[in-house]
Amino acid sequence: MKNKIVDIVCLCAAAVLFGAVAVLNIVQTDRPTVSETEQRELAKMPEFTFESLTDGSFFADLSLYISDTFLYRDTLVGLSKEMDTLKGVAYDVGDSFALIGTSDSVTGNEDAASAGVDRVNAALDTLLNSGNNAETEETAEPEETVVIPGNIAQGEIVDEDETSAETEPAETEEPDESGDGFIITDDDTGETVDGTEAPAEPDPETEPEETEPEETEPEVVVTAIHLSKTSLKLTVGSGSVIYATVDSSSESGATVRWSVSDKDVASISLNPEGGIDVKALATGTCTLTCSYGDKIKETCEVTVTEINTTVANPGADNADFLLNGMFIYGDAVYTQGFFSQTGSELYAKTALYYKQLFGEDVNVSVVMAPVSSIVVDNPEITAKIPDQKDIFTKMEALMDDSINFVDVYSEMYDHRDEYLYFKSDHHWTQRGAYYAYRAFAESIGLEPAALDDFDYGIRNDAYSGSMYTYTYDARVKNFVDIIEAFYPRKDLTMTITTANGATINYDSCIVDTNKTYVTFIAGDNPYTVINVPDNPQDKNVLVLKDSFGNAFVPFLCEHFGNIIVVDVRHSSFNIHDLLGDYGLSDIVFMNNVQAANSAQWANMYLAAVGVQ
Repeated sequence: MKNKIVDIVCLCAAAVLFGAVAVLNIVQTDRPTVSETEQRELAKMPEFTFESLTDGSFFADLSLYISDTFLYRDTLVGLSKEMDTLKGVAYDVGDSFALIGTSDSVTGNEDAASAGVDRVNAALDTLLNSGNNAETEETAEPEETVVIPGNIAQGEIVDEDETSAETEPAETEEPDESGDGFIITDDDTGETVDGTEAPAEPDPETEPEETEPEETEPEVVVTAIHLSKTSLKLTVGSGSVIYATVDSSSESGATVRWSVSDKDVASISLNPEGGIDVKALATGTCTLTCSYGDKIKETCEVTVTEINTTVANPGADNADFLLNGMFIYGDAVYTQGFFSQTGSELYAKTALYYKQLFGEDVNVSVVMAPVSSIVVDNPEITAKIPDQKDIFTKMEALMDDSINFVDVYSEMYDHRDEYLYFKSDHHWTQRGAYYAYRAFAESIGLEPAALDDFDYGIRNDAYSGSMYTYTYDARVKNFVDIIEAFYPRKDLTMTITTANGATINYDSCIVDTNKTYVTFIAGDNPYTVINVPDNPQDKNVLVLKDSFGNAFVPFLCEHFGNIIVVDVRHSSFNIHDLLGDYGLSDIVFMNNVQAANSAQWANMYLAAVGVQ
């Protein structure tokens, strides 16, 4: 009897507990919008309409919304995966970022990879024998190609000496009113160094006169100057652009003067698209002044800081290796690469299969991201961890000659003293992704854009990322990061299809509403397409990626007209059925070194084109 009473009391207590959690989950007001563990946006509250009510979709989406945003979701998901890791299960945490597991885990990966190699070899034989390959298909007639010329704007940067010689500025401070350029003036010497035009803002009250123009040009009257930015925060080596417009009596605008108060802190130069480029040279503050005559002027305050990425006096004994293969060293958590012979072979065969499937005219590249231990220089520690350079060398040797295997390692190793990886998150920073982009662009014959060609912003100066969820080590709570973002200057549209089928449109590939790593292309989604109208519309790239690819993709906006991003963890469609006739010029496999050596990712890529 006593045991029954205890059982009833425990059952009632559990029912009350679960009931309370359920009620709190339903009525909570501050529901999460982003999963930091899974690096994606969570489901949103569905819109209530008569149609959604009658077809049942409203309640289905409402159920998804509640289950996707329950209380302490990330903490509970992380605990579940941590338990699996401690039990020796090779669990891909969050964005399938593979942790180094036990010997049984590695053996399981080898067995899965070996079976996958057999499967992809059979699929390649079938593909070649069926005549689907572009080289063996004899019946296909070549399509007629229509070349549509584009309206390409040409720019010219005038040499400083030539500008001084041509303009021959007077000794006075009166502006040149010819309307053909602005004048940048050094505050110290008064020397003219460059120029471009500040366009006039339209005046709705001024109507153009229909009378014949007079022989003498009327005097230009400027009443105000407007700057696109009145304050600017940069880090050393980064840059941005500032534009000026004027309220002017002339439709062609007027000539304005630019000057910088401290040319050791920042420099200014002509931007081919208009405005001026500002380059941060050293820490400090300075003032940019845009003026017309002696009375009309506007200023922009520039603050230049330096990000400190130096590990605080780490010694050999400071590296604390954890059970999941990560290690804490100084003020950061690091991850290790690993090599699997069969896993790498499967990945290489998968890239080759895509090459044969989509046709020889499609350039297939493998852009593999090193993980953060690449930046550790302490020989006492590097002797204990796998050499990622050796991993890259071995993987490249397994690639078919038709596959472009990009040497990302060398480019990033040369810049390892920069802020390439977060301290509190397992991802690279966008600065780290930039060097991978640069290596990729050069490998396919494109001229990579400089970091100065992007607008710069700090999305979060107190970011705490995924590593606490992976380690549950109290020290990690004190590791703080900065999320830098490099914004493409070209106009673009980004359309994402979320896991629940919703379509969301953006006018940027850096999402300003989010201040985590999800700021880059809105995180991990099944299907994303970015259109850049100013780029050739026949340069179309498909990016197959894990979350490391999110920070990489925005740089492709410099070259490709259409960028299609597929995350096979969340997609269910057949990629070849959808894009086989799209006219792809490039396919890029973008994974971190751990994912590229795991059988799971290659098998997902194969399944995405029907190889089960």
